[in-house]
Order: sequence, then structure tokens, then C-alpha cells
Amino acid sequence: MEDNVAGDPKLSQMQPQKIGGWDPRHVRHLNTQSAALTRLNKPKSLIVRALVLPALLAPLWYQPTLGWFWAIALSIAAVAWVWIIPPFGKKNVGAQTWTQKAILGERMWLNRMFVPIPAPYHQKALALLVVGLIAVGLAIWAAATNNLPLMLTGSIIAYLAKFASLFVMVKIFEHMKNAHPLYKSWRNVPVNDNSLKAKAG
Repeated sequence: MEDNVAGDPKLSQMQPQKIGGWDPRHVRHLNTQSAALTRLNKPKSLIVRALVLPALLAPLWYQPTLGWFWAIALSIAAVAWVWIIPPFGKKNVGAQTWTQKAILGERMWLNRMFVPIPAPYHQKALALLVVGLIAVGLAIWAAATNNLPLMLTGSIIAYLAKFASLFVMVKIFEHMKNAHPLYKSWRNVPVNDNSLKAKAG
């Protein structure tokens, strides 16, 4: 039944909904050229994002030595530092790779209030998000209490939930990429006319 969603004419004719007076066609995070999406849509960005959990847990593990103040402060600083690391790799737009499809699918899921997505995919993504958050909370508590087996268990479950959610995001992308003009435009890679003229010359 889910395979029929991609060609659903009702989905393809849906107009983005206005929320709070904002027209989603002018909302920055809907634009594939926005700084935030451009920053995430790079080959190694998922690896960088995967470092956030260890960066959060490591200072908490040494809380008995550091004290609560420094442990929490260093955890926040470590997560902030990992998040602001410029993703290495060339700038990419569109969706050429599996990871880029996952990232764009994730963006589509976040945009579901503006452009609705099929309910089954939303439910799967939401369930995996809840499982991941519970696992992260468990890992944080275990790190703060120096419970290594529990911390490893929570971390592994969190990573598995995130990995599984990426597959869901890819499916969301594949089903929604032609379901609305907004998402069709996301796959258009802008061409620099000046560069083409320079090569031709």
C-alpha cells in the first residue's frame, strides 16, 4: 500500500500550508540552498554528527574527578565544538548519494507540518526517534554513574535507532521527491553560467 503513496495525485497537488502567517515557500529551512542544509548535505557530515554522543558522554564519565559543574560544562562545550566543525568534503546539493537522500528525507520529515508525508513513514520515524532519545538518556545516566555496561548498551541502541531511521528517511525522500513541486526543485543542481563560458572559451 505504501508503494502507491509516491504517485498519489492528492499528495502531488497539496499546497504548502501557511503556519503562523509564514508562507513555507519563503521559509529559509525549506530551501535546499540554505546554509544549514548545505552544511549538512556533505559526504562526511553523518560521521561528524555521530561524534556528538561520545563527546557528550566522555566528560560525564569523569564526573567523579571533574565535579558536576565542569563535567556538564565540558559536555556542553564538546557537543557545541563537534556541531560547529566544518564538515569535510566538497559542497554538494541535490541527492546523488544514499546519505544525501537520508539527509534530505530527514528535512522533508521535519517539514511535514508544511508538506504532509505518508503517515506510516512518520510513525516509523517518530518511534525510532523516541527509542533513540530514551537510549541516549540511559547512556547519559550510565556515564554519570560510571556504569560501563549500561552506557555501552544505551549508546549501541541509540546508534542502531539512528541508523534504522536513516533508512526510513531515504524511503521518505524516494516517496516525496516527486510528490510536490517544492521537493522536485531540491534535486535541481544550480549551474554557474560563468564557469561554463570560461570552459568553453
